[in-house]
Amino acid sequence: MRAFKIYDEDLDNREIGVLLHYELQNSFIIELDDTLDEWEAPLLFSGFVKNGKYTIPKEAVHLWLKERIPPTGRQNIGMILKNMNLKNYSEVRLLAANNGRSSQDACYIQEIKPEELPDWVIARQQNNIRDCFPIADDRVICLLYNDNSIEVDLKKCIKDNPKLERVIKNRNVLETLIVDAGGYGISFNNTIFLDADTLRSSGVILPIYASVFYDFVKHSIINTTEACNLLDCSRQNLAYMVKQGTVQPLKQGWKENVFLKGDITGI
Repeated sequence: MRAFKIYDEDLDNREIGVLLHYELQNSFIIELDDTLDEWEAPLLFSGFVKNGKYTIPKEAVHLWLKERIPPTGRQNIGMILKNMNLKNYSEVRLLAANNGRSSQDACYIQEIKPEELPDWVIARQQNNIRDCFPIADDRVICLLYNDNSIEVDLKKCIKDNPKLERVIKNRNVLETLIVDAGGYGISFNNTIFLDADTLRSSGVILPIYASVFYDFVKHSIINTTEACNLLDCSRQNLAYMVKQGTVQPLKQGWKENVFLKGDITGI
């Protein structure tokens, strides 16, 4: 992750927020200082601030960045890259090289180390999603960094993203569920996104800490090697038991299977 503080020259170079870039998914998120009012926030984000939303969704961030990063199809993009000593097109490098400046406003950015993130950003991120998994009846369990766990009925979120209809109608699409960059939401098939705010507001907090799920996995989920050690048998013998139906793996892989420890010790 790369992090940049955002400043506004029109506000006496006040620090107004932080821009986060997650390299694996090439995704940008902006966290705005919650002391900003709608008139002080960048124009593209004033509507969010007016409604009390200071974590800016990546779709809105993308529009803000378009004003600051030359597109790949620009006629002189090769010359721009050469002048900036860049061998390949990279949004985040182009952004950093120009300090994120735009003719549309007086904002600029300065890179910081991830460990230098302001305390208020770190505290806000505790509400983000650490992991998630689908369950029956078009529901999803989300485990948050703050140790809460929530159950979300996706049907209640269709108004926020109508594309969820495709997820609900197709279990295969539902199974593509992953945590999006930085835990700021979840996505299906890398194309259908729900932000963490929507999930928290639509979900129900479960009477069980998220850490309980992790404790369960650590204690009760074992691989092929661990199963063989418990049964004091070879991999070939275990494979035979799986083939005969004596043992049912939770998940089968090319080299390793995953088992419930109870299914192994209870044979």
